This record gives sequence, C-alpha cells and structure tokens, in this order.
Amino acid sequence: MLSTGYEGVREIEKRLTNTVGWSATSGQVDNWVYEEANTTFIQDEQMLNKLMNTNPNSFRKLVQTFLEANGRGYWETSEDNIEKLRQLYSEVEDKIEGIDR
Repeated sequence: MLSTGYEGVREIEKRLTNTVGWSATSGQVDNWVYEEANTTFIQDEQMLNKLMNTNPNSFRKLVQTFLEANGRGYWETSEDNIEKLRQLYSEVEDKIEGIDR
C-alpha cells in the first residue's frame, strides 16, 4: 500500500476521513473498522514510523481524524489509545515545526 510513498500516506488519510464522513451521514460504520485501522496504522510501530516519516502532514491529519472520530462518538476505544494519539499528534507537530525533543 505504501509503495507510492508520500501520496500513499495521503490516500490512507483520505480514506479515514471518508470513513468519518460515512459515520456522520449514515451512522452505519461499525466500531471495528476504526479499531482495525488504528491497529494497522498506529499500533504497529514500524508502520507508524513509516507513515510519520514519509508524509508528516498527512500523518498529522490521520491522527487528528482518529481523535475526531472518538470525540464525535463514532469510535469507542481505550483511553490508552486516545492518549497515544494525543502524544503522536504532539510529536508530529514538533517534527513538522522542526523541533527536536
């Protein structure tokens, strides 16, 4: 999926954004869809690092979209997942701004 590199990350982010849109309009997106996406793109450290390093701006939007899905009640997940997403958002913001931790 990431063979296209920079654009591949953007495509992943767009699909998650569309999923939130489906949740908003139809209410028919099952929780497992978000859980699987989170497991694939956030919980897998190797994938997470590849996404963040290939296209930090799209990765930031991906993380923001996961947080939005939870905040709107479309995705119920553990507080640990939410805290990790908040931490990642801060990390990717620093990366984009050129701030070393």
